[in-house]
Amino acid sequence: MKCPTGAEAVTTAQSEQLALDLRRTGASYRDIAKTLNMSLGNAHKLVKRGLTRNLAKCSELADEIRTLELDRLDAMQTYLWGKAKRGNATAVDRILKIMERRARLLGLDRPERLALGGDADAPPIKQETRNAHEFTDDELAAILARDHQQDNQQQAGNRPHLGD
Repeated sequence: MKCPTGAEAVTTAQSEQLALDLRRTGASYRDIAKTLNMSLGNAHKLVKRGLTRNLAKCSELADEIRTLELDRLDAMQTYLWGKAKRGNATAVDRILKIMERRARLLGLDRPERLALGGDADAPPIKQETRNAHEFTDDELAAILARDHQQDNQQQAGNRPHLGD
């Protein structure tokens, strides 16, 4: 594969940008191919290459911003460190916030584990399901009595209190 010369590289970059612009506005690959006077496959490759290039630019930009943010956090922590060592509680609090931010930015914190059950702190959730005909008359009466009692308690909680 030959490397494009300067003029060819500019033309390719312009074609790539035009192809991306067309795709962004909803043009099909067939429309892009026709506009740029190329095959359908080349139009697809051009758009794909442009998207990949843009993604790489975004990734590089994110890395640069992350580095800048880390530098800022370092500068703030350095400024506050002496005060924190002398016992300034506000400085200690700020340093802890800076450390938390740095850990989040770098992905150092272990992801929070959210469980619906199944560990030592939360046993598995078990939901027993039975059809109405599988309950005995006594079980149905107990369920109805419990529901009736809960309804009465809720209604009592919603009543205005006399003398307030």
